[in-house]
Amino acid sequence: MSVAYFPGCSLHGMASEYDRSARLVCRHLGIELKEIEDWSCCGATAAHSLDHLLAVSLSARNLAIAEQMNLNQVTAPCAGCYNRLKTASYEIRNSEAIAAEVEKIIGAPAPVYSEVTNMVQLIIENVGIEAVAEKVRKPLSNMKVACYYGCLLTRPAKVTGFDDPEQPESLDRLMQSLGLETVNWSHKAECCGGGFAASETSIVVDLGGQVLEAARQAGAEAVVVACPMCQTNLDTRQEAIEKVRGVKYSLPIIYFTQLLGLAFGYSVSQLGLNKLLTSPLTLLKAKGLI
Repeated sequence: MSVAYFPGCSLHGMASEYDRSARLVCRHLGIELKEIEDWSCCGATAAHSLDHLLAVSLSARNLAIAEQMNLNQVTAPCAGCYNRLKTASYEIRNSEAIAAEVEKIIGAPAPVYSEVTNMVQLIIENVGIEAVAEKVRKPLSNMKVACYYGCLLTRPAKVTGFDDPEQPESLDRLMQSLGLETVNWSHKAECCGGGFAASETSIVVDLGGQVLEAARQAGAEAVVVACPMCQTNLDTRQEAIEKVRGVKYSLPIIYFTQLLGLAFGYSVSQLGLNKLLTSPLTLLKAKGLI
């Protein structure tokens, strides 16, 4: 199957290992990702905080291009991009006035046919948990992970329509199919600080610290993410969090696609596991997984 792929700014930059592992895994599962031609920024927090119509139009432009490519299913690995694209689709479908304004701004028909999914959803709904399990060559057993959804994959529920907004379990089930043990914990859908990464780092240190502490108390040996912003906040700020809290966490923050790829038999370098700041390699070696 062919799906329109919106990498967004992060996956062509700081989260290149997420991009690399996502493409490998999808190809392995029979999903052809076709990058949206001449895609542009989804608007992210900067746009929707200032101008609602601008934010909708920025994402709508990308959805319109996907429809021009005859691809009506769009996936975005970044939770922020997914949320903005999904919101734009929702707004256009539910408001003729907004759809009309968007058409004027983007100079194309309003994209009303695009189905937007995040990558966890894409794999579960189009491949299935059982089919993923059948592809596993190297079970990732004897390792406990905390599946971290963050605040954008499942909210607002009326827009995303994906999983439970407070107690999601889709990523847990996907990781369990690889042989991993997922912990029950309190902060799986709490915010890590999101867009405050550069402007208000103290907020990230506080909220990210709460996430890491909850994962540690639940017995997790690593945190699994599906968002480059969450990965960056929890990984790059971990040293600062440790200094503030006086606790040594050393919790690798791993993209779920990297673990899928590892279970499918791909190497550390192919998946970019050696690129993460809080290295998972010692843990993976100790578990006999690499």
